[in-house]
Amino acid sequence: MTVEPNFPRTEPGFLGKVLIVALVVALLAAIWKMALVFMIAFGGVIVAVALNNLSYPLVKRLNLARHAALAVVTVGFALVAIGFFTVFGSQASAQFAGLFAELPDAWEATREWLNSWVLGRWLLDIADRAQPGADALLSALPVASGLFGFLTNMALILVIGIYLAADPETYAQGVLRLFPPAKRARTEAIMIEAGGDLRKWLIAMTLDMIFLGVVTGGGLWLVGTPFPFPLGVLSGVSVFVPYIGPIVAMVPGLLLALSVSPDSALYAGIVYLIAQQLEGNVSLPLLQRWTVRIPPVLSLLSLVGFGLLFGLWGVLLATPLAVVTATIVRRAYVEDLLEATPR
Repeated sequence: MTVEPNFPRTEPGFLGKVLIVALVVALLAAIWKMALVFMIAFGGVIVAVALNNLSYPLVKRLNLARHAALAVVTVGFALVAIGFFTVFGSQASAQFAGLFAELPDAWEATREWLNSWVLGRWLLDIADRAQPGADALLSALPVASGLFGFLTNMALILVIGIYLAADPETYAQGVLRLFPPAKRARTEAIMIEAGGDLRKWLIAMTLDMIFLGVVTGGGLWLVGTPFPFPLGVLSGVSVFVPYIGPIVAMVPGLLLALSVSPDSALYAGIVYLIAQQLEGNVSLPLLQRWTVRIPPVLSLLSLVGFGLLFGLWGVLLATPLAVVTATIVRRAYVEDLLEATPR
């Protein structure tokens, strides 16, 4: 029986600590400077996870090769999207165009209604005082490239996602080679777990978005609110930005309902309240039983933190970033560093 010598662990010297700090600062600065590249790459990872989620049943039940299943899913998704926009595109476009065209008149009608009572005038005064700051905040958002730039980035994310889904092993092995050989097995296990958590979150989020969109749109249609279809779509998509998104999505619906009558706004508010309560207390808890649960405070802090780091894309992708970051921190930092048993 051989006994391995127990060498004392040596701490890095002052120069080594300075170099480590400088390396971390340089890495953070590079990430901040290349924020858009990082966000596009992470968006591509999400698309790749979604494509693999859709192709997995074909591989398991039809015994298709993975690349063949991925091709079927990609082409099928494209055909469904083209068919949807061909059949419903003009109607949906007209609905959304009408919604955005009616919002200014709805806001003016709301102002007139608020001006008719004291508390309403006080709320309008607060809104008018806050408007310059809100305009400055909106102008500071990194959307200078406009709609064309946003759509270009979305197309690039889709292309990157298809490439990642087609050959994930090559890119995963490339990442693993950045780590020392002794750490690669543990790093691979953490990457697999983070990918699994992201996959579960994406499935849960898709189901939650559909649930809230259908309930909200159907409820607004029942109470006679104008443009229930686009308002339901906005409510469903808003779940992607937790807590803040659903509240913001209520504003257009309430303004349009208030332009009809105060009673219509009351009914619309009740619909939004019921839909969000069902989503928050029924749909989301059921889905979170088998997926990663992000505490509310952590979700809000991730919105602020990733928004400051990566701008608008950071806000849109804050929750999946928080899911992956939480898994990496829990496994690589808490378990492997803080709670590691010394040998």
